[in-house]
Amino acid sequence: MSSWVPWTNRNSEVEQRIHEDLTEKAASRISFSLNQIASRGEIDDAYTEYRTETGKHVGYFETANSEPAKQSLAKFVSTEDLSDVLTLIEILVNELWEESTLSGENHSAEELLDFDRKLRRILVEEGILLRIRPTRDEVEAFADELSRYRETKNSRSYSSRHRSQPRSEKPFNIHFETLADESVIESDQQLRALGKKGRWEEELSPYNEAWSQYQDEQFSYLIAEKLYNSLEAVLVKICVEERGWNNEGDGVSAYLNSLKDNGLFDPNEAMFAEWEQIINGLQIGVQRTGGDRKRHETFDQDYSILLLHQVGAFLTFVINRYEDEYSN
Repeated sequence: MSSWVPWTNRNSEVEQRIHEDLTEKAASRISFSLNQIASRGEIDDAYTEYRTETGKHVGYFETANSEPAKQSLAKFVSTEDLSDVLTLIEILVNELWEESTLSGENHSAEELLDFDRKLRRILVEEGILLRIRPTRDEVEAFADELSRYRETKNSRSYSSRHRSQPRSEKPFNIHFETLADESVIESDQQLRALGKKGRWEEELSPYNEAWSQYQDEQFSYLIAEKLYNSLEAVLVKICVEERGWNNEGDGVSAYLNSLKDNGLFDPNEAMFAEWEQIINGLQIGVQRTGGDRKRHETFDQDYSILLLHQVGAFLTFVINRYEDEYSN
């Protein structure tokens, strides 16, 4: 019996773990979190502003009572276009931070920070290529200021002189930004499809672990370290174990030169210098963190995505080229 596996079976089973749009689960988690904190009045104000800014109205959106308002918000987040969804969410999230004349609609700094943390965490855990601006540190700084203002306002020593001092204006508007483009998804999908063949499964395991670290919000040296381990394992498999171009322990730079010398970068040798620079930078970073992990313990989300994308794209290119040139 033939061992041939049809195209659809080889390529249709890799479920996306990163997305440009909100997934059904991400939308559900976000709308649930919003409805946990937002009042009917805040949803109504946000939707009114959304209509003013966009000129759009959906017939099902009801805000006269609390339960219909929350149901309308959940349906909107789950079904409308991403641009409209993000616009309404931005308006509502900023509305939550505004001071209200109704004491029941003034959220504590702790409550606002907890919601901010949840929203950021949902985007990362669900692999959505969006980030929230400003940074968490900036939001925390204003929350501390807001908390002190309210403590003073509620204290017995709060005098009429203090009452004339307004609350500090929020120095930012919370908004979404695109974290990366579709090429990140494409390279990840292609590489994971290669891993499913079995031949590269072990070598690509650290790469998948790096993505797990990312989705656990562990933006640290571990991501760089695992990516480097995967890259080195693939190069050792090609250059040492299968082709015998190198001896084990020659190092990544020697393996890269062997790939070039044996035509894997033809006819695109110009890209060799670019990949070499990127990989050498990754190698130096991993070596430094090995000796001083506390100083280099964390880095930002942008850099994490950049490393994941660069290494994923490189491994996809190298494995595909190798299999084309040296098919077993």
